[in-house]
Amino acid sequence: MNQFLLSRRQRHLRVICFHNISLFKTNGNSLLMKKYGGLFVPCFFVLESIRGELLYVSEVQSDSLRKLCFQELPKLTGASTMIILKLVGRVPSEVLCEISFDKRSSLGDKWCILCTYTIDLNKLQPINEDAVLITGTNTPVLGLIDGSYTLLIENTKPIKGPVSLHKRNISQVKIKSSLAYSSLLKLNKLLEYSSQVHEEINDISKKIEQGFPLHKNQNHWYIKTVQKSIKSLQSETLQRKTKKTHMEMTQLENSDTINHSKTELSLISQDEPINDDYGSIYSRFVQIKDRLDQLRFKKLYQLVKIFHSTDLFNPDRGFVRFNRPSSISNIINVLNLKPLNIGILFRQADESARHREYINSQLGYYLLFLHLTATQIFKAPLPYKLMYYGSTSVIESQYPFYFTDSMIAKHQAKLIRAMHYFNADILQFKQVLENYCPT
Repeated sequence: MNQFLLSRRQRHLRVICFHNISLFKTNGNSLLMKKYGGLFVPCFFVLESIRGELLYVSEVQSDSLRKLCFQELPKLTGASTMIILKLVGRVPSEVLCEISFDKRSSLGDKWCILCTYTIDLNKLQPINEDAVLITGTNTPVLGLIDGSYTLLIENTKPIKGPVSLHKRNISQVKIKSSLAYSSLLKLNKLLEYSSQVHEEINDISKKIEQGFPLHKNQNHWYIKTVQKSIKSLQSETLQRKTKKTHMEMTQLENSDTINHSKTELSLISQDEPINDDYGSIYSRFVQIKDRLDQLRFKKLYQLVKIFHSTDLFNPDRGFVRFNRPSSISNIINVLNLKPLNIGILFRQADESARHREYINSQLGYYLLFLHLTATQIFKAPLPYKLMYYGSTSVIESQYPFYFTDSMIAKHQAKLIRAMHYFNADILQFKQVLENYCPT
């Protein structure tokens, strides 16, 4: 079966266990570990996607320090192969008072994140929990549909069995194996059926795999394109050489160069050739660049007309200022991209859920407009990667570019960073437009 269908994903996750629950690291304070190492720690885990979206929060358990098994995990429907796993434990007030600088202050129990793991489900090591001993603290063991797995960096030790086992004497009675004819027929039918099912699975997987190319084949199209370009350039170069040789021979026959002496021919061959085609080549280059500029301006004008159906160019609340140009060539001078005002956007998003949805959609339109204009029309590189997903777009594959209903502190910090990155992209593209010199 193909590799894409065999990869592990979020929907394959069934059970999550944690081994050797501890509030302290292995190289921590030995006195604290000796004094409070035997306390039962109430724990729960938080499961997030790689984009920071909350997937699941488990119940609280405190049954054991050796192994906590959370089996109430619902069926996840995501197809991603990356997850973020956090273990949260309740630190007792005695421990907090012990490590606090102010010994007189009275502190209550607090929930703290004990460990955070960014897990690639396809980069785990299989493990048999009954045959190995896990030595690390707060070690996660993921129960997938095809077995149990843990992180590659975790150390495990095999459990030694008993030194000697009781062996009974082998019976001297010889038993002759027999098989009925009807059983052979049933076995034959089962083998035929299993082979047919295996062939059908392979055919279906090949059809599915055609829409999901693997990483090793993603440059196949580029390689073919480069090879075709090399062949066409070689054939064109050969044709030009043949044509040039033919023209030189024709000129040589029509002139009286043959009547010249060998000395004159040697003197003529020593003269440096003069490139008489320089002016014509430069003029053709100017014409081609002018056509390219006109095509870019035309595409930009068409893109602006497409986005006019949104409020992106609204004079009151839009993000882009655009006045109707006197000609298409003047469209760069009348296009003004405004940077985002973070404070105003946060105040507008707090007004109501309707305002928040509207701002998210406008931010997605703005990101798509900048991405198409910079990368597709002007071929200008941007410092930060823009990924358009409608009203839930992302910058640099990890920073959300949208507001949520409950703005937690972590999401808010990532959103502010995404807005700063987007403003940097706008500034970079505005410099490209200011320094752009059409013919």
